[in-house]
Amino acid sequence: MYEKERGKWGISHAEMGFSRGIRDELARIMPERRCCQLAELAGLAYVDGLIVADGYEVVAGQAAAARKVYTLFKQLYQPYLEIKVRRRAQFNKHHIYVVRIPQQPGLVRITKSLEGVQRRYLRGRWGRACCRRAFLRGIYLGRGSATNPNKNYHLEIVTDTFQQAALVQSCMETFGISPGVVQRKRHVTVYLKDAGLIGQLLSLLGAHTALLKLESIRVLKEMRNQANRLVNCETANMDKTLDASLRQVENIRLIAETKGMDSLAPELQEIALFRLQYPYASLKELGTLLDPPLSKSGVNHRLRKIDRIADDLRGED
Repeated sequence: MYEKERGKWGISHAEMGFSRGIRDELARIMPERRCCQLAELAGLAYVDGLIVADGYEVVAGQAAAARKVYTLFKQLYQPYLEIKVRRRAQFNKHHIYVVRIPQQPGLVRITKSLEGVQRRYLRGRWGRACCRRAFLRGIYLGRGSATNPNKNYHLEIVTDTFQQAALVQSCMETFGISPGVVQRKRHVTVYLKDAGLIGQLLSLLGAHTALLKLESIRVLKEMRNQANRLVNCETANMDKTLDASLRQVENIRLIAETKGMDSLAPELQEIALFRLQYPYASLKELGTLLDPPLSKSGVNHRLRKIDRIADDLRGED
């Protein structure tokens, strides 16, 4: 029943340790100010709260979110609470956690205070930054997930409606974070794919341990990418050097077979013989073999003269 009513909670069945670690870390954070506690509970209730005939329920897809809901209700209102655990689907080992407030004095006051925070944010009256952070933390606890950064950078919050997604997006934008929004079947997903923005959001929510892990993986990836770029660049340079030396050897042999090496000027004949003797040497290495030594540009200048002579012979043929 709850699967049909509440839909997905943004967490895949094969949960990543990184994603679970973020939720567990956020669940352990208890705001000091009462207004921030209320804002975080309002965020959880905004995406997972449900008014039922005999009370009010917050349906959480993860144990960490259920613990936080229970703790915040007790901290703020001390109501009588019931917790139910249900299996999400027939062949799924994960459970749904229902934190329920049955009918009792003060229930209307509780729901009105939560709705008051939600309506204020829907109207763009954002108030204190600390409360907005708590509100986002509550929403992420209920519907957020993140891919292991070793694979790729992806963080998302799954909502039920475009209105919910728009509120999450607008709240993030008040902190300079601009997420994307996409509809997937019956749900609307707010997502980030940039490692810098994901790190900024984790810092904002208070998931500092997860942020350190993300940054260490990010630095390691950048170092690997830089090393790969350097290797590729070096390989490309070696290929170019090899192609050039093979062309020069071919041209020298053409001149030797058609006109003879004696037809070359002494300085060209000298560099040609060294090129034949050391076909894989670089221009700089060839220059050090000459007497007196010649610079790289000087060696290149002589070899280009030999190339032009060979090209002229091919033109005559």
